[in-house]
Amino acid sequence: MKQVPLKPCPEKDVLEEMTAYAASLVKRQHYQQGYPFDMEVNLLGYYEWLVKTKLCDVTLINVGDPYKDAWDMLDTDKFERYVIDFFADAFHFNGTHWGVLSNGGSDGNMHGLHFGRKYLEDQAQRIGLPEEKRKPILYVSFEAHYSLRKLGDVLQIETRSIHALPDGRMDTDDLKRQMDATRPALVAIAIGGTFKGAIDDQEAIAKVLDEVKPPCVYRHLDAALFGGYLPWVEDEKARDILNHEKRGYDSIAVSGHKFLAMNEPVGLFLCRKEILNHLHNSTIPYLNTNIPTISCSRSGFDCLKLYWRIMTTGPEGFRAETKHVLAMTELLKKKLADHGWKTYVNPYSTTVCMTQPDMRVCHKYAMACTEYPDVGKLAHVVVMQFFNEAVIDELVHDIVTIR
Repeated sequence: MKQVPLKPCPEKDVLEEMTAYAASLVKRQHYQQGYPFDMEVNLLGYYEWLVKTKLCDVTLINVGDPYKDAWDMLDTDKFERYVIDFFADAFHFNGTHWGVLSNGGSDGNMHGLHFGRKYLEDQAQRIGLPEEKRKPILYVSFEAHYSLRKLGDVLQIETRSIHALPDGRMDTDDLKRQMDATRPALVAIAIGGTFKGAIDDQEAIAKVLDEVKPPCVYRHLDAALFGGYLPWVEDEKARDILNHEKRGYDSIAVSGHKFLAMNEPVGLFLCRKEILNHLHNSTIPYLNTNIPTISCSRSGFDCLKLYWRIMTTGPEGFRAETKHVLAMTELLKKKLADHGWKTYVNPYSTTVCMTQPDMRVCHKYAMACTEYPDVGKLAHVVVMQFFNEAVIDELVHDIVTIR
């Protein structure tokens, strides 16, 4: 009970306004199709448990390293470690990882670029590069998430934007042209470009790195959406894209509020454990620990929700959901093609790019829209777990009839 008595709920008129607004949001939930959210998050049981245990009235903050040994404050580090280790196993890190729950995909990218810069500057000093050559250059495709270029600016890392091929993959010929052989290379690799859903070719990027031979390299993967389902695809070639043992990347960021179906921003950041040795964090005396993370505090409830998600889904559930979204993607593509509507879907992607429909349709379904000089105006829909044939039929009907 509060020491200072407070109302359990707002006044009736305020509550009625909030309830009406909530109803309007729920009514529109299945029309949010332009962005990769699962609009059926399956967390009702979690929230009932939260109320039943009275944990809903407790402040839970996780601070710093989730693998720390001793801590007096209330935390959910145990569950955070489980979530990180679960996905590290799915990505085949084989116990060589460190990780943390981030505040979202962009925060995961922030950690990737920050960790990468610190690692590369250390390596550059170790191998004796002159001081003016120690600063890394960030290489990122125009089709990668905008956060990466923004974060390059925030972190004051020289950033070179690499052209993309028509399908949305990084143009590795342009990467080779722009890569400086005298300075460390921080390469941001899009495992699913923001608009076209293209996966940058890691083998082609590795070939460029082998040919140009920058003095040291750090590879960060932005797998915001695809990181949630690629480990569960039936095709082994698809699973290998994020197989750390085979690909050898340095870090990866995944969004929790996309395929992993969280109802608010959260993410995962994983890296090779050895990378931590290059952060040079000093111990914070009053915390009796060091803080390798950029943000000091993060939600202690996020990992409980992700743990709940894993426990209620399991590997077989993730495989079934993955199979479903890929099947629904093919169904949407086919039904639009049957009406002569132009579409394009990249391999292993659930992003269906199409000729932009009437703007009334784009607004109704919250489609993402853009324009390319070579092909004109495009829109896209991202097929998620809540899609079914009825949802697809309504969408297709509106696209082909509202003009």
